[in-house]
This record gives sequence, C-alpha cells and structure tokens, in this order.
Amino acid sequence: MRALHLDFEHAPGRNLPWSTILLALGAVLATWVVLEYGSVSDELKRWEDKLSDTRRLAKRSLPSFATEEAPTAELAQELKAANAVLDQLSLPWDAVFADVEAAVIPDIALLGVQPDPRARLVNLEGEARDLTALLTFLARLEAAPALGEVHLKRHEIRLSDPNHPLAFTIQARWTPPR
Repeated sequence: MRALHLDFEHAPGRNLPWSTILLALGAVLATWVVLEYGSVSDELKRWEDKLSDTRRLAKRSLPSFATEEAPTAELAQELKAANAVLDQLSLPWDAVFADVEAAVIPDIALLGVQPDPRARLVNLEGEARDLTALLTFLARLEAAPALGEVHLKRHEIRLSDPNHPLAFTIQARWTPPR
C-alpha cells in the first residue's frame, strides 16, 4: 500500500479564488431563488383571491326577473314608449338626411323635414324659385337610394311674396339599407 501524506497545514490562499467565486455564485443564485419565490407566491395569492371571488359570485343567488303578476298599465305604457324610442333610434336617419341634403339644389329652400318612423315616411316642406327647380328636386329625390315612392302632395304659388315662390310639400318613403 502506498503511503498517504496528509497535510493539515497547507499554505493559505492556495484554493482561495475558486472557492470565493463559487461562494459568490451560490449567494447570487440563492438571492435569485428567494426573489423568484416571492413573485411566484404573490401571483399565486392573486389567483387564489380571484378563484375565491369567482366561487363566491357563483354561489350567490340572483334575483328572479320572472313575476307571476301581470304588468300594470303604467308599466305597459312605459314599455310602449321605450319601444317607440328604440324604433326611432334604429332607423337609418343618416342615410335619409344625407340623401335629402344631396338632392337640394340652390333654387330650393327646404323649410321642414318631418319623419314618420312608424310609416317610414318623410314629409318635406319648402319653397322653389320656379317649377323647373321643383321638378329637378323631385327627380333627384327619386334617384336617391334611401328614398322611394316620392310624391308631390301639395304645391301653390305664394302671391303674397314679391318673388312668387312655389311652396310645396313632398312625401317620400325611405327604404331600409340593403
């Protein structure tokens, strides 16, 4: 057997650089592990809170909207008014007004626009400088894509005005966009 030489008294600093580097690397890794553990535990806490909120919301009882009694006359009237407002808001107002504005020519003064949403009609009141301007305006309205069934309901020459304009009322039905 070979002789074993044990040196308990070794020269200091012989393995010092490697041990210091390994100790520093171990300290950095331990710090990173602690920080990562903290962030993961915080995220786990947030998810557990969300889960408990979801479970709490799932267990609560929701109010029932079904009633056994018939709606009152006042409630029925309010529902009817609300539905009328919804009907008016759902109509293609932009297309109708854009087509009417595009049809107006310089010799036409449009004085009033009265839409009837239930019948899908619009009444136009105005004045024309002469009959040619009125007929041109009618033709432009008939060519508009959002309007159809354009009819001249009333016309008269206003003799009280010095320019003698032609007052008119036109009715048109608007068509839904396709």
